[in-house]
Amino acid sequence: MSESKNKLINHAQINWSDQSEPISTLFDDVYFNTEQGLNESVYVFIQGNNLEQRWLNCETEYFSIAETGFGTGLNFLITCLQFHHFTEQHPSALLARLHFTSFEKYPLTKVDLETALQRWPQLSDFIAPLLAQYPMAITGCHRITLDKFNITLDLWFGDVLETLPSLYLYDSGLFDCWYLDGFAPSKNPEMWSEQLFKQIAESCKKGASIATFTAAGFVRRGLVDAGFTMQKRKGYGKKREMLIGQMRTDICKKQLYAEHFRQTAQTNSKDVAIVGGGIASACLSLALVKRGYKVTLYCKDANLADGASGNRQGALYPLLNAEHDSLGQFFANSFLYARNYVALLNQFTPFDFDFSGLLQLYYDQTAGTKLDKILQAQLPKELVKKLSNKQTDQIAQLNIDQQSLFYELGGWLNPKQMVQAIFKKAQNEGKLSIKLNKQLDSFSEDYNGWKLQFSDQSVTHPLLVLTTAMNSLEFKQCKAIPLSAARGQVTYIPTNETIKKLKVTLCHEGYLTPVNKHMHCMGATFKRHELDTGFSVQEQIDNKQKLAKCITNKEWVEQIECSHQDANVGIRCTTRDHFPYVGALANYEETKIHYRNAQKRENTNNAPFYNNLFILTGLGSRGLRTAPLLAEMLASQVNSEPLPFPNDILNALQTNRQWINYLKKGKKLKFE
Repeated sequence: MSESKNKLINHAQINWSDQSEPISTLFDDVYFNTEQGLNESVYVFIQGNNLEQRWLNCETEYFSIAETGFGTGLNFLITCLQFHHFTEQHPSALLARLHFTSFEKYPLTKVDLETALQRWPQLSDFIAPLLAQYPMAITGCHRITLDKFNITLDLWFGDVLETLPSLYLYDSGLFDCWYLDGFAPSKNPEMWSEQLFKQIAESCKKGASIATFTAAGFVRRGLVDAGFTMQKRKGYGKKREMLIGQMRTDICKKQLYAEHFRQTAQTNSKDVAIVGGGIASACLSLALVKRGYKVTLYCKDANLADGASGNRQGALYPLLNAEHDSLGQFFANSFLYARNYVALLNQFTPFDFDFSGLLQLYYDQTAGTKLDKILQAQLPKELVKKLSNKQTDQIAQLNIDQQSLFYELGGWLNPKQMVQAIFKKAQNEGKLSIKLNKQLDSFSEDYNGWKLQFSDQSVTHPLLVLTTAMNSLEFKQCKAIPLSAARGQVTYIPTNETIKKLKVTLCHEGYLTPVNKHMHCMGATFKRHELDTGFSVQEQIDNKQKLAKCITNKEWVEQIECSHQDANVGIRCTTRDHFPYVGALANYEETKIHYRNAQKRENTNNAPFYNNLFILTGLGSRGLRTAPLLAEMLASQVNSEPLPFPNDILNALQTNRQWINYLKKGKKLKFE
């Protein structure tokens, strides 16, 4: 585990001047000039990078900007306004979407950010969604979407010298343009280092530009040495000079060895087939149609969300650990994104959910030890905090009499309704065709892409994505993926005068939800390697016994009625290390050859993957919290956009991760 993963994110400490200007106490510098902030940002960064003309001449449908130092977000917000004006004035332009990436080591608190931005009412259309989705201080990438304006913000919390190198770089580069901002070089020299300039240059696309308010000689020389052609330009207002530049075309890009993760989208086609019908395929369909793809969804069932996504209520909270390592960071960031995703989706199509909080109970010594370890990560208390027995009961409004961890932002939602709402939104926003009762028998590669063979027909699509859970193992290309099945039955229980008082979701060995439409969800069983989806009387009893075991000697538990057949059964698709499998599908047979001597020496050629074939599976019982951001990641990968995860998490998501680890240790693979 890298040292950086243990570093906590500290908020900026702000003093306010007599003119209500925010001043950093750490760097003793102002964030913006009260009177000229907007105009200066336009002059230095928008005009300095010649963005309006470049947008007009852009030959791609999206443009990618990166920035050092998010601060109050003023540069981002004024860029949003300028881009919105551009799209209104040039409706026929090829450029349709903007991707903005910003790096911030000391983010403002939400309260300070809101205070700082109050003086810019002309930016209110963009400030509102930014504040609504603004994240707590957790390391990693926080993806914020302004769907109304086709703008995406990736806000990376952490030291840019550590976070920028962790981004996956395509051969063509990542960014069209850089805003080199931050506090003055004399105040914050680390932000203006030769090391950072080289990292910036490596991230650039051909012809990328850069602009900065400073004209310091060492900055100009450092950028020239990194690969930019630099020149001085008149500074804004009283500032005499500033710097602008462009990436030199004769600079050779650093080629990065990709052992696990690779892009492998080798077509310009916007025609993609998705096979599935649950939360993963729904989120991916929406993410792709937003990017202009024509999506055809093939579902083997007569209805969408008939499988594990078919429950009436599912719990939403992050899977955390003591270290906040790659796994903890993945689940924390995914949870925060999923919560915003649900709120935004609900504005389009209302569905049942309640984010009133979630309690994870200290029901025995083992559970208590595990939960106490989570607190060692020193995560923000608005994400997770410990409650006493009395506090637990006060929040739950039930007699539980246990300590607990309280996830204030957690809660429950209706998975089936959510899936249906996502598909409805996707059909409203783009080209989505849904084909039900289409069981995929096999697929094979041909010169037009991937040929899909159904019982009644065969069709070909240039791009293919499998969101087929355990059914993925039925295809020869996926046979070696180490997936495991786990049957789960959720019991629907009628409410009564006591348990209808429950205000938050309870998690123990299972879970119990608050009332919704006179019913609660209680569950769920976990039967490994079982694929039977038939109703089980015993598992109804098991769900109640599990609750009674964890919350003992409570009359309200005994009053729960489960002697009926009202339940839902689903097959969870799980992985050994809790990371899903997402990305290009690795070629198993070629992987064995590629790494046959891996125990003795490293093969620095890129690992073998199928072209234009992708997978999103292995979400287990956590699909509600991970599918939205994973779908964004995969759609970004297919479309060669910046990705919302660092390389260590990207590598942990790949289908070849366990194969390679086994081969490096000299272990025999299961499928030979």
